Amino acid sequence: MSDATNRQSAADATSITRLEFDIEWPPKHAAAYLIETSDPILVDAGNPGDRGEQAVRTELAAQGYDPSDVGAVIVTHPHSDHIGQLPLFREAGATVYAPEPVLERLERDPDELAAGVREVGRSAGYQGEAIEREVERAQSSLERNRRLLAPDEAVGFAFDESVSVAGLEFEPIHTPGHQLHHVSLATTIDNQRVLFSGDALIEPFRPGTIHVGIDHGAYEAVDAFHEGLDRLAKRSFDHVFPGHGPVFSNADETIEFTRSELEALTADTLEAVTAVGPATPMEITRRRVGEVRYPAQLLDTLGALGTLDRRGRVHCTERDGVRRYSFEKAAP
Repeated sequence: MSDATNRQSAADATSITRLEFDIEWPPKHAAAYLIETSDPILVDAGNPGDRGEQAVRTELAAQGYDPSDVGAVIVTHPHSDHIGQLPLFREAGATVYAPEPVLERLERDPDELAAGVREVGRSAGYQGEAIEREVERAQSSLERNRRLLAPDEAVGFAFDESVSVAGLEFEPIHTPGHQLHHVSLATTIDNQRVLFSGDALIEPFRPGTIHVGIDHGAYEAVDAFHEGLDRLAKRSFDHVFPGHGPVFSNADETIEFTRSELEALTADTLEAVTAVGPATPMEITRRRVGEVRYPAQLLDTLGALGTLDRRGRVHCTERDGVRRYSFEKAAP
């Protein structure tokens, strides 16, 4: 009998252990969580590569586990810092679970993705080679995520329908905005209502409105984020286990903080439009943040512009596929 089995047979309570991984981009770390039941469950799976594998093996060993002890891995969203070590666990015998729409989207035609990136990239102000770089980036990400998550080998589940994973019941809550088909996972452990929030709800900062990346739907990201927060606000949680930042218990406060940060983004974007419009989303982003160093900075702008347009606060014109936004004065 392994050390892990001995520990579990002797344990009266379920514990949740945080596994942490270094990543190259802000916030420089990502978290996964080991639910230590008789058939251990991992929520998310860290970043890819040798460093990610070494980290997960070291973190598990510190708790007396090996990858082969993990019975299931459940995925909150298909970003590389959350699905990176799925091949390791799949090969060790774990069953991988993910939202059905995530698995379906991983099967999309790369040419269809390229068309969406070109159209939306052009609308945002990308030109020539810059658009093709974004197409290459998007197709490369699709290929990588398809390899890591392997949709044909995963078990899909629906949003808002209870799913049983290794004997533990989860409520999958659709929380888009950071990622189109992001799921937050609510469950009860030791009479405590807990939420594994992935990147939908983080206490120290607002997650980026990445949603779909540069693709059809990018201008809907901020509104989608609000919709996800609405779903979380209808529920009560004792503890929240996020994909970045510390574990926290003040879920209601963090929901309101995230809402206020989204509104601040929208207000900053309107201020930038007022200052430089008519302007492309890229020009508005430069006004808002200065040098554009990360795609997430532009994606925040696209989501905010979509919200402002639907609220009637900006006016959008399009010529040769390029969008330009200007301030829309309120009617007297």
